[in-house]
Amino acid sequence: MQKNLTQKRLLWILIIVGLLSFACQLPLGQNTDQGTANTDDLQATIVALQTQMVQPEDVQPTDTGLSGDTETHNPQVTATLPADTEQPDQAEQPGQADQGTSGYRGFMAHTNQHFVALDFNGVKVGFDAETSANPWIGENEVSVFNDQVYYAQFGENSGVFRVTQQGSQRLDFIDVGTDPASILVSPDGSMIAWGTSQWINNSPETSLYLANIDGSNQRLVAQIPSTEQVDLWRLYYPYRWTVDGKLVYATGLTGIGGYMLFWGYNGMFLYDPASNSSTTLVSEEEHLGICLSSISDDLQKIAITCGDSNQVRVRQLSNGAEVAYPLLPDQGMAGAARFSPSGEWLAYVIQRAEHDNELGKIVVAPTDGSSAPQVIAEVSNGSFVVEGWADENTVLVTRNEFKENSTDISIWRMNRDGTDAVQVTDGQFIGFIP
Repeated sequence: MQKNLTQKRLLWILIIVGLLSFACQLPLGQNTDQGTANTDDLQATIVALQTQMVQPEDVQPTDTGLSGDTETHNPQVTATLPADTEQPDQAEQPGQADQGTSGYRGFMAHTNQHFVALDFNGVKVGFDAETSANPWIGENEVSVFNDQVYYAQFGENSGVFRVTQQGSQRLDFIDVGTDPASILVSPDGSMIAWGTSQWINNSPETSLYLANIDGSNQRLVAQIPSTEQVDLWRLYYPYRWTVDGKLVYATGLTGIGGYMLFWGYNGMFLYDPASNSSTTLVSEEEHLGICLSSISDDLQKIAITCGDSNQVRVRQLSNGAEVAYPLLPDQGMAGAARFSPSGEWLAYVIQRAEHDNELGKIVVAPTDGSSAPQVIAEVSNGSFVVEGWADENTVLVTRNEFKENSTDISIWRMNRDGTDAVQVTDGQFIGFIP
């Protein structure tokens, strides 16, 4: 992504995001009942595809850089859970990685039509490949390694592609048609999961598949027929691979609109390729809409970033107990929540939710509610996304600064207390390198 995007390109990106939500195929406002996530909640939930709202020409840009904040508030601990929420069997949970370490070598950036591998100081670590990928790639559309990138795109050049230093090739066994697809390659590169959809009688049918990376041993993991898409229009997304080879996947809503800056999920599941069976982690019946932001590495905690109260909450899946963080000043919406490797810390973003007078803040809080959430950085006339944790003390974030006719996009590294904030590179973050 070039540093100074033109207004035309920003609008084109908005169109892409609209297509990703299938709003272009559906009248906005249809079938948007989310149960607890009502119309007001939609304005308080956001899409991590980074929908950038072009600022009116009479609004002047404001550059305040990154600044810390000492706001403190007392967290609230609750233990409420809808009775129909299915809880995971603790015995079925996968083993977790060593606590406190992410194991990442660095990350991949998409800048100037190149995929570039960088360490957390912004130093190139070998991989730099030209790509014809769309200017913006959604977080569910890419998997990165130190020597290759897999990505999905739709439109004139639809498909799933593998990019190496030698060039690009299409994975022909994955047919995405003209609709968006989501992908996830296993950490060892041996398997790929992908979600697709097709529209039948004005409702989506969504399917999740798994195959070896060469296309062999293809299987259907889950499917929602169009006839069952009544209350909520949902699509399947592969979400994460566990250390013992299981696949976490989720459902997310489509056909919704509004001012959205973050993405989230409705339900979440765990698939075991060995037994060809799935376990529910977060029930679809809870109707979280797009409020389920993330799950911890050990699959024991989830972060919910909207709902009736518009509070950010951390739930223990073992017993349903929740820590509800207080609303902070200028918290019109929240999202992009990411757990630290140990699961003991949560970093998330709050936004003012005024596209012509936006204010973004990064917040960090202990997941047990033992101390108040702290605002560690903010940007005026812009937004943030927490991409993840490089280690237990280090957060990687994307900073979007809205200019009059453009948006500056950069990737920053900072400690969880806001110190040592450093701009690592320009461009779009597309994934950590395992």
